[in-house]
Amino acid sequence: MKYKKLLCSAMLLGSLGSSTLVAFGEETIDSTSIEESTAISETSSSVKAVTNAPATSELTIEETQASTVASSEPTEEATGVDEEEYDAQGNLLFHHPIPFEEFTIEPPAFRAARASMTTQQAFINQIAPSAKTLASANDLYASVMIAQAIVESGWGGSTLSKAPNYNLFGIKGEYNGQSVTMKTQEWSEKEGWHYVNAKFRKYPSYKESLGDNVTVLKKTSFSPGNYYYSGAWKSNTKSYKDATAFLTGRYATAPTYGSTLNNVIETYKLTQYDSTGGGSNPAPIQTNAMYRLYNPNSGEHFYTANAAERDKVKKAGWRYEGVGWQAPRSGTPVYRLYNPNAGDHHYTPHVSEKNHLVKVGWRYEGVSWYSGGSKPLYRLYNPNAKSGAHHYTLLQSERNNLIKHGWRNEGIGWYGQ
Repeated sequence: MKYKKLLCSAMLLGSLGSSTLVAFGEETIDSTSIEESTAISETSSSVKAVTNAPATSELTIEETQASTVASSEPTEEATGVDEEEYDAQGNLLFHHPIPFEEFTIEPPAFRAARASMTTQQAFINQIAPSAKTLASANDLYASVMIAQAIVESGWGGSTLSKAPNYNLFGIKGEYNGQSVTMKTQEWSEKEGWHYVNAKFRKYPSYKESLGDNVTVLKKTSFSPGNYYYSGAWKSNTKSYKDATAFLTGRYATAPTYGSTLNNVIETYKLTQYDSTGGGSNPAPIQTNAMYRLYNPNSGEHFYTANAAERDKVKKAGWRYEGVGWQAPRSGTPVYRLYNPNAGDHHYTPHVSEKNHLVKVGWRYEGVSWYSGGSKPLYRLYNPNAKSGAHHYTLLQSERNNLIKHGWRNEGIGWYGQ
């Protein structure tokens, strides 16, 4: 009798009522608001019942810029690779995907993507925990660091800032021997605006990119005892505005750089991430525990923030494996879908993947939780499984063990706390 109950448990999940489903928000986000990472997009065809039709591609920020460059600027392909990290004056070279005069705190591509939590806030939630920790430990303003990441990466929309590069600040050179070569636009008195191929630092995740920015701000020095960015340190300033003013003309030559950063900081209240002189900290980000369960018959793992749903699944014979991670109560929505033929679930933050699965017969079950924070949830695929083909884990050790047993690593599925 118990064996029969376990066999039916997968079917039970597909018929769970809406009263037990955690749906935190309405699905109003346009497909342009969230783009798939390279790892995910390359492996989306591995989802069961998904056809091999490629998803419609979208222009990156760099590609859009390249298509709108004035006719007076050269359009031929760049040759060679620029490996210079510093200019003639000793300034570290950066890549800015969006001209500062065109930067807006509400990019046009996101205006139709508003929901209970904006795409912009989702990006902030993703990098803020690491930025706050790093800034607090290094005499820097987290608010300025987050604002710089927003402006330098175009809200995480530039190709350089996405997986697998994670370069939020457009810093050239190598990081632990890793780099990526990309075309970038540069200015010189002799050539004017022109394109060159340049090497940029490549990071394992946003956390390392933020940490490297700290290194730049704290250790850049061209003479003993003199630090180039010391005027942006907390101990040498009265407020974040002093820091942004000091960075103008040094970190970026645009005269509007400081005012752009200030606008972002004020609009999104980023000073909440700056520890005050009295030692008080901003209120911790509110999260929900994500319960993880396992079906020993089908091999599927199931995830939910709903305690009632967790208990109902346990009664059906699933093994409760504890809390898988902490999910923020706001951020990028993660969608839940159900396959009535295989009896398993799939989770994705990508609108295009969700819509594609719905077209081929999966049932959309709403927003189950949100992505945000600094801890990646790894996504893996089992090409031999008939059910529960995808698995998601916070643990690198579990990910590595599954890869050794034949699972395919599909990169980072979403982020948690």
